[in-house]
Amino acid sequence: MEMVWNIFFMFGGVAAMMLGMKIMGGALEKVAGGGMKKMLGKVTSNRFAGVGVGIAVTSVIQSSTATTVMLVGFVNIGLMTLGQATNVIMGANIGTTVTAHIVSLSEVADVGAIAAMIGCGGVLTAMLVKNEKAINIGNVLGGLGLLFVGLEFISTYAKEIMFINGDKNNPAGWAMAIFQGDHFPLLLVLIGIVITALVHSSSTITSLMVVLAGIGVLSFDNALFLALGSNIGTCITSIMSSAGTNVNAKRTALVHLMFNLFGCLLFLAPIWIWKEEVTWLFASMADNVGQQIAIFHTLFNVCATALLIPFTKYIVKLACLLIKDNKEETEDKYKFAYLDTRMLETPAIAASNVKREIIRMSNLSKDNINYSLEMLLNTSADNTAKIRENEDVINHLNKNIVGFLTRLMGKDLNEQDDKKIGSYYHVVSDIERVGDYAENIMEYSQRLKAEESEMSDDAKKELTDLKERFNRLHDKTILAFDNRDLSVLPEVADIEETIDELSVELETRHIDRLRKGLCTAQIGSIFLQTVSNLERVSDHMTNVAFSIKQYTK
Repeated sequence: MEMVWNIFFMFGGVAAMMLGMKIMGGALEKVAGGGMKKMLGKVTSNRFAGVGVGIAVTSVIQSSTATTVMLVGFVNIGLMTLGQATNVIMGANIGTTVTAHIVSLSEVADVGAIAAMIGCGGVLTAMLVKNEKAINIGNVLGGLGLLFVGLEFISTYAKEIMFINGDKNNPAGWAMAIFQGDHFPLLLVLIGIVITALVHSSSTITSLMVVLAGIGVLSFDNALFLALGSNIGTCITSIMSSAGTNVNAKRTALVHLMFNLFGCLLFLAPIWIWKEEVTWLFASMADNVGQQIAIFHTLFNVCATALLIPFTKYIVKLACLLIKDNKEETEDKYKFAYLDTRMLETPAIAASNVKREIIRMSNLSKDNINYSLEMLLNTSADNTAKIRENEDVINHLNKNIVGFLTRLMGKDLNEQDDKKIGSYYHVVSDIERVGDYAENIMEYSQRLKAEESEMSDDAKKELTDLKERFNRLHDKTILAFDNRDLSVLPEVADIEETIDELSVELETRHIDRLRKGLCTAQIGSIFLQTVSNLERVSDHMTNVAFSIKQYTK
């Protein structure tokens, strides 16, 4: 039973380590969320800039898998090209090695104990301090402390399992000692692939290798080939994530696999042939085997990137050759243009992109207002099909954006993003109502056409003036909403007030025309209802603009 309890404690240590990594990565993402959004927004075709972004983002979220899954999502919705994503993937492979270096510090005297104590301080900070930034920093430190506590458990109980009752030949000790013998390298690569594919994290596997090597369970020779295999195994998540995506998103997952596979093949034979020389080289860099593995993992990915980056275009071409263009694949207006469920892995990025999808929805509602007014002002125009198609898309987006927001609210968001997402529910509702009013105006124009009637020139001129004011209001609203610019709000309020005043004035003028017999009751009714609808539309747009006050300081 002692061996069973030791195994339980060891796996508890693995769980604590993984949880610590997750907490630390999530808190770091909150702290650097704005910076990550800016970095990803500036990704260009410059391959070195892309690699740098990949390193930075993955170092923050502590997972190349999460980064690659996010990239599959970006390519799927067209926010990033396949070439840009390829460069970021190369950087992600380097960024993910940071975790192993953090873990290797556990082998340095007292670092684990100090980190655990710092973690305790971080947890207390997160519990007692109300400042959001301090809470996030506290969670980073708490996650770091939990990581090292998990490492200590793994180290302690792995030793117990190896030497239980002083006998290294016990069944568990014999099973773990498999990693110490001289094994066929390709078998070790395969084991690395399978284990990493099951865990879905090369960082976790490499970190475990560092710990096990530090206590003598894993030899450096074997760790080399396991590390090569883990780089391939981590691709399974992005491949699974690409299911159901467009052609370029599938190519992104394939590029990730090819890059890691080519890197493994480039170094497998030299390491196999000159294994003793490689072992001597890394032994000269660090005394501790765990630190040697961390250094190897980083150098391997840096060298693989340096060797393959000149061939980026050819890797992309090969991916395009292997996954052919789908000629039947057409643009689907009903699909998100800026959102993908894979973005939920990085809530800060998802929160930013929801705004872009809302703006797209708002532009469709603006188009419908203009289409419907065109029909009213010119009875020969028929935009019915366009308006109905746009309205279907608006309703579809309304439903799906709300669903996405609900899922996003369940994620760990920082205070500002939490308020922002809460306000977006109301914004989406306001924009959906604008689309409904456009449908109303379209129906008024159809009634007018059916009665073979037409508005007077004065009425047309007045509605054209109101239409121009609405368009200015919409553009200023989107400017404020997109840039979180409070300075635009007074201008929005002024335009909305002039629309209110003009609406009252237009009602008075039209009643005067009715009295003079210059307009029929039927046309007058349509005119007044249109003016009333546009006044309500301006109220909804003003709500959208002023929603930014809830989360903008």
